[in-house]
Amino acid sequence: MASIILHAGLMRQAIESGTTAIAAHRLAGAVETLAGAAPANRIALAQALSGPELEVTWNDAPMVPPGRWAPSDLTHAGRLGGVARELRAIPGELDTKHGTLRSALVSAQLADGTWVNARILAVSLLEADDTAFRVAIAAIACALLLGAAVASRVVASPLARLARAVRNLPLDGDGTLPPVGGPWEVREVAEALDTATKQTRELLRQRSLALGALSHDLMSPIARLKLRVHEMSRTDLQQRLLSDLAEMEGMVGDVLAYMRGGDGGGEPAVPVSLPALVQVVVDEFAEVGSTIEERRLDEATVLARPVTLKRAVRNLVENALKHGRDPWVEVRVSETEVEVRVGDRGPGLSPEDLARAFEPFFRGDRARAGGGSGLGLPTGRTIAEAHGGVLELASTLGKGTEAVLRLPRIGPWSD
Repeated sequence: MASIILHAGLMRQAIESGTTAIAAHRLAGAVETLAGAAPANRIALAQALSGPELEVTWNDAPMVPPGRWAPSDLTHAGRLGGVARELRAIPGELDTKHGTLRSALVSAQLADGTWVNARILAVSLLEADDTAFRVAIAAIACALLLGAAVASRVVASPLARLARAVRNLPLDGDGTLPPVGGPWEVREVAEALDTATKQTRELLRQRSLALGALSHDLMSPIARLKLRVHEMSRTDLQQRLLSDLAEMEGMVGDVLAYMRGGDGGGEPAVPVSLPALVQVVVDEFAEVGSTIEERRLDEATVLARPVTLKRAVRNLVENALKHGRDPWVEVRVSETEVEVRVGDRGPGLSPEDLARAFEPFFRGDRARAGGGSGLGLPTGRTIAEAHGGVLELASTLGKGTEAVLRLPRIGPWSD
């Protein structure tokens, strides 16, 4: 639209300046050249100066009849006034549709009385001010680009602040989105997102409370059943029932641990010797007849919730015992982190099962045979993330599975 408006303005300016002035611009060079040349060379020069847009001749008679002249326009627009005794001009025909001047004619009398006649066959009026046109177009383009950059910045900056605020929202708690400013649409999106976040948190909180309360209430009837089973006289049936009740108790405990998340229900974080914690877990399994191979146990201290972190390590060791064979554990230390590695030489997991291993209540075909609640790995990952770490799982069919719990370490380090 701006180019069209500018084009129309330049066209009007060209028409108003007069076709004779434009013709003078085109013809001044030819007239000056012939005026300065020897008479014997003027015919050849006139032919050389002629082209598709301009026809130049030199002879004794003018092509423009007397009375057709505008000396003020011609001398002002060109340099003809200094070399011609008399100037005559015919404006020619103006094609406003295509911006073209045709058949403009100028006759200039030289000092020796001869005449230079120059006829414009066809010339674009806009070519007379082509540089100004290009400069104007470039200025408009730069202004549009600058305006677009400023507008995108005005919109993008609050969107970036909103994205950072959403990423920094705590997974639990009642954090709200800070004001992000910006256009009205961005503020509306921020308010809608904040409302949706609060509603989602409240819904999850209600469901978590219900599931946690149910799991907690189940512990009492399970305990009463265990007491009654101990009063039974049949030893074989008693052992089977106690085994089933222990499995039920373990499942309920896993659900409660998953509901509490990684903070252990408010347990404070303290410096913990990770090798000592791993050793306690290994000893507890040894007391019930389960052997865990202890490999490398580097000394390292982490800031953790002891009971909660112990549950995460215990879950990993229990998975290795339940679903594999020859389980092992080790603690490796680097400059910035500590790794607890737990592995086995079992059948391993298929790529499909490995991709879903951290889904709550998911149990692969092999895992179902060993029982379990399907919450051991999800609970372990939640605990790891609450301690600023990660829990990763790698498995190869026929060779076994390895879980790696990485935590940030505190204290000095040396090889």
